[in-house]
Order: sequence, then structure tokens, then C-alpha cells
Amino acid sequence: MQIVGQVNITMPNIPSSLAKVGDKLRSSDINIDAISCSEGPTHSIIHLIVDDVETAKLLLKDLGAVTTSEVIALKVRNSTGVIANIGRSCAAKGINIRMIYATTCGKEAMVYVRVENVAKAIDLLREWEKSAGKLAT
Repeated sequence: MQIVGQVNITMPNIPSSLAKVGDKLRSSDINIDAISCSEGPTHSIIHLIVDDVETAKLLLKDLGAVTTSEVIALKVRNSTGVIANIGRSCAAKGINIRMIYATTCGKEAMVYVRVENVAKAIDLLREWEKSAGKLAT
């Protein structure tokens, strides 16, 4: 488990927006580790986990409004109930999950969680890691 930077860019909700973001990042050899998109009627927010947050921010600023946020990255088993367990654990401690998304590969998954209180969530999820036995080894 670790805290990682997430790059968020607001783009027009039109064909080519995602391609423009991808091309900009590719031009500086920045890899996208995970991606999510929140759609709106005229604009979308593309959320990216990349291997160079600072360079990505600089590259993308001419395409749209760019912000960053801290998210918790968890490596877990790709199995039934893991997301429910994360949600239940956070809810029990009053931690609101603002965003969650995951990427999977075989028996493992990377789950990215954005919360309001990262330090509190890290402590809770470390406890969950030990007791739930759901994290990948």
C-alpha cells in the first residue's frame, strides 16, 4: 500500500479528448498505470495514475484544467468481495470514499482509493490488510 499522485484533467466531452491526453503523455514517454473518466454533459474529468506526475501536469496544462490529488494504491487479490470489504471498513470508521477504481491482471488487482483523510484511511487499511487476508502476496 502506498500513497500516489493522481493527475486530473478536465477536457471537453468530445471525440479526440482522450487521444490528445494520451499523445501528450506519450510525447514524453510517460506511462499511464491506471485511468478513470467521469463524464459530464459538456466536459469530462480524466483521472490518471502516471509514472511522472510533475511532468504530466506540465504537459497537460495547455489542454485543460489540471489538478492533482493523493490516492491510496492497494495491491489486492482479484476476488469477490474485496471492494465491499474496503468500503465496509472505511464506513465503519467514518471515512468517506470519494472515488475508487481498479485495474486487474490475473489474480491480482490494483485498487486506487481517494478519501478525504488519507492518513486515517492508511491506518485503517493497514489494519484491514492484516486481518482480512485479502491482499496479494
